[in-house]
Amino acid sequence: MKKSRYIAVMGLMLALASALQFLESLIPIPLPLGVKAGISSIVVMVVLVKFGFISAMTIAVLKSCFVLITRGMSAFCMSVSGGVLSVAVMGAFLAVSRKSENGTGILLMSVLGGIFHNIGQLAAASVFTGSIVTFSYLPVLVIAGVVSGIFTGTVFRLIMLYLYNADS
Repeated sequence: MKKSRYIAVMGLMLALASALQFLESLIPIPLPLGVKAGISSIVVMVVLVKFGFISAMTIAVLKSCFVLITRGMSAFCMSVSGGVLSVAVMGAFLAVSRKSENGTGILLMSVLGGIFHNIGQLAAASVFTGSIVTFSYLPVLVIAGVVSGIFTGTVFRLIMLYLYNADS
């Protein structure tokens, strides 16, 4: 892919991920504190599989910069810590398994991403509060990570089926 086309595609992916993240923050869903579906992570997963680890990490960090602009420093720290850890774990899983076309592998990658995103956010919250007590919320966020991971992984798999068919 030409560099100019790559930059344009990454710009569109960043815009889409940022817009989805912002829209999701506007939707009042009666869920426990901090629990979101994570629909913008679908874009990050597409970038991870189609363009690689560095590209996905770049999108995750830049998406967090958008959070900094729209919601402030504490939200940025939570976003970047969750995003970086999530992409690192999903990238490692993808590198080890190379089962990206297998439905189970995609769902497992997404679930791991959701769980580790929440663990990264808890680590940031722990630093902010100066207390490890924040990790008492871990069971709730692990369940949320599994559920959101299954949802985003299912949507991701459908998108990837379309993208693979469009490449043909």
